[in-house]
Amino acid sequence: MLKRHVKHLACTGVAAIVLCSAGVVSAGTAAGESLNEVVVTAERFPTGEKETPRFVTMYSSEELMETGADNLAQALRRKGGFSYKSFGPQGVSFGGMNSEITARGVSKGTLILVNGCPVQGAAGQGYDLDMIPLEQIERVEVMKGAASTLYGADAMACVVNIITKKNAKSTRASVAVEAGSHGHRTASAEVSSPRVNVGVSYAHLDAVDKISQATYPNSTKSIGYSYARDAVDSGGLNLNATLADGLHFDYLGSISTTGYTKNKDTGVVDKETDQEHVKHFADLRFEKEHVKLKAFGYLDQLDREERTSKGLTDESNKNYNYGVQGDYRASLGGVELTTGADYVYRGADYDEKYGRHHRDDVSVFVQAKRDFFESLTVVLGFREQLIYGDCDNKDYDIFLPSAGVTYRVSPGLNFFANAGKAFKAPTFNDLYYKGDALTGNPDLDPESGWTYEGGVKYDNDYMRVRLAGFHMTYEDKIETMTVGKDTTKFNAGDYESTGVEWETSFYPFVNQASFLDAVSLDMAGYLADTTAEDTDGEEYQAAPEFQTSVGASYITEPLVLNLNIDILRERERDLPSYNPVNFAGKLACWKGYLTFGVDNMFDETVVTWGDNTPGKKKNYEYYDLGRTYKLGYEMRF
Repeated sequence: MLKRHVKHLACTGVAAIVLCSAGVVSAGTAAGESLNEVVVTAERFPTGEKETPRFVTMYSSEELMETGADNLAQALRRKGGFSYKSFGPQGVSFGGMNSEITARGVSKGTLILVNGCPVQGAAGQGYDLDMIPLEQIERVEVMKGAASTLYGADAMACVVNIITKKNAKSTRASVAVEAGSHGHRTASAEVSSPRVNVGVSYAHLDAVDKISQATYPNSTKSIGYSYARDAVDSGGLNLNATLADGLHFDYLGSISTTGYTKNKDTGVVDKETDQEHVKHFADLRFEKEHVKLKAFGYLDQLDREERTSKGLTDESNKNYNYGVQGDYRASLGGVELTTGADYVYRGADYDEKYGRHHRDDVSVFVQAKRDFFESLTVVLGFREQLIYGDCDNKDYDIFLPSAGVTYRVSPGLNFFANAGKAFKAPTFNDLYYKGDALTGNPDLDPESGWTYEGGVKYDNDYMRVRLAGFHMTYEDKIETMTVGKDTTKFNAGDYESTGVEWETSFYPFVNQASFLDAVSLDMAGYLADTTAEDTDGEEYQAAPEFQTSVGASYITEPLVLNLNIDILRERERDLPSYNPVNFAGKLACWKGYLTFGVDNMFDETVVTWGDNTPGKKKNYEYYDLGRTYKLGYEMRF
């Protein structure tokens, strides 16, 4: 199956490069400059996306909302380039098991930042992008490949940097409501001014009778079971304030409540759980052209009450980070020099599982960038990463180098290449967790490895093409293994992901005096052969081989229409492929927009996670929602 995909993608890649080469002469400077988005993720200071030696994509809040998604995780799925894992509809945390987006087939390799600050805890590095409403985001920057030189430990395969709302140039306000099937209801309000931006949001989803199903195909004694989920209610608050010239304060807060019921196939209720999930993030930023200083804090707390035949159990899991960062950029002898240092305290308290643990991350980094011959740019960097664990943890001292080049053939065409080393320490859950579903392994070694990447960036009036080939190889990648009834963590042998990533946009009718001028076509995704070795040296598939998102949009001032297909194929653990079709739009009307959409238009069964491996004692699946109709109204003042 992979060979068939490789042949197809190879033909597509060759065709794209031929189109690029053929269009070099006609590529206008204006077109290239208009698409040269300025991003900060690639080099920590504002840099043109096309000028970086990395595969970087920027999505504005408006672009994400045009997909019709309800939250950030859903929007990134529809934009493409990620496989998705969740434990039920809309990715709501299930007893501490969180949704996850995976880039290039590398599980647990995505680092999530808010305004450049890390928000994943050291317990499980979980994150819930479903709890961040799109209305509270200015833009999202996604950088694929190893980025530990820039952002330290955990940036193994991808960095997602969420930039919160900026203050408006003039005072304005907006109110939006939406309702739909499955009890879908959302409401939000926002007020922006030159000094302060405040927004609130609310979302509700009715109870779902079955979010998962587990069976024991080879047993005549074990009884299968399923989970039902109670109604979900969540709320959010964002605040952004400019305190002085260059000095900013940001806050994001959210709360989500729901419950779960475990039902045996005999009809007996086995377990009931109520949960409340609260998150707080705050930062204080001083940002000027050549200097950035930040202080930040993050708290993630999940409280659960579990009722079984044995009685009532209370559990509280906490993750908390705080730290400081400093970056400075200067020119020295024709070299653009970026230096920085950061300190992050990462703590966790899992009172019913393993108690309190913490670690201190300290690092310094340097990046040098220089132009040669007005067409070649070379970037070299390194980070010295120190991790100091508590009395039960190991200490680490890691040198993380990287190098990249960009070659400008014309205003519309650039070639790029980079190589970098990545590192990730075991999480506290990996090491110490003790529960019904998982037992930690205190003997785990840290993950480390290299990414090698090269590709092309091309723009003209009719298309935008980003194409890259990559090879990612790791040592001691931490994976999950089940033997009999016991599930634990282990260090895999050779772990490799090799493939191609693409992001393309086509504007076939641009500059034509007709309604077709507003039509665009998009495709983004990856093809990767991801393999790992278990403790016996046996090779297995570690991640999905193929993901792509295909979309068509019609965007004008009075009317926006978006059709999207999210395709995932050749999945690990014998999980079924899926390709739900989603439609969204909005129509300008009195003081705002009428919004409408249909998620999963053809009511496909979408399995978001599970294990259907033949021969396993237990098989299980988790499901997304079926067809969902939505209708809403957004009013602006």
